[in-house]
Amino acid sequence: MAETIGVAIVGAGIGAHHLAGYRALGDRFDVRWLCDLDVGRAQQVLDKAGATDTRVTAELDDVLADADVAIVDVCLPPHLHAPASLEAFSAGKHVVCEKPLAGNVLEADRMIAAAQATDRLLIPIFQYRYGKGLFQALGLIERGLAGKPYVATLETHWNRTAEYYAVDWRGKWASERGGAVLGHAIHAHDLLSLVLGDVSAVSAMVDSVVLCGSV
Repeated sequence: MAETIGVAIVGAGIGAHHLAGYRALGDRFDVRWLCDLDVGRAQQVLDKAGATDTRVTAELDDVLADADVAIVDVCLPPHLHAPASLEAFSAGKHVVCEKPLAGNVLEADRMIAAAQATDRLLIPIFQYRYGKGLFQALGLIERGLAGKPYVATLETHWNRTAEYYAVDWRGKWASERGGAVLGHAIHAHDLLSLVLGDVSAVSAMVDSVVLCGSV
């Protein structure tokens, strides 16, 4: 039986879903740590999952010092993705990082450079690449059954209530960075680039609309 790969999840919010994924592949991955400033929340996540062998810490240094941790899975608010990932690379760890990977191109370039310099993997979370619809579309393209694409559109409709924005880092440029464009629509943008190719030019227009009363 192959030896399992040691993992540390940093962030117990969306990290709870990552934990479930690793545990579903328990013959391949061993989640050794769940790191979160709120150790009580982290422990509740582990208790609910039945992950009795996973340790809790509020210190990233504990995770990075563990020689048996090969992968650091960054599930923090967006403004912390780059700093935590860079620390993980410096410690010789591979990095799985939630989207958005970074808040700007400079941060992303620094993360890529650090991964290359340390010969480690940088793995962004783009799970929709493995959806059935995209699989079918790529199959048609590979078989030559789809013509050359010239125009594509995408729309993101997402209703977020006050409860969602009650989390202190959400809805703020300094911490959430691009908001819904980077946090949600990024999946659609990723699929569009995957099918059509790399982006060569960008223009944008952003507005906020608040509906009051009945229409």
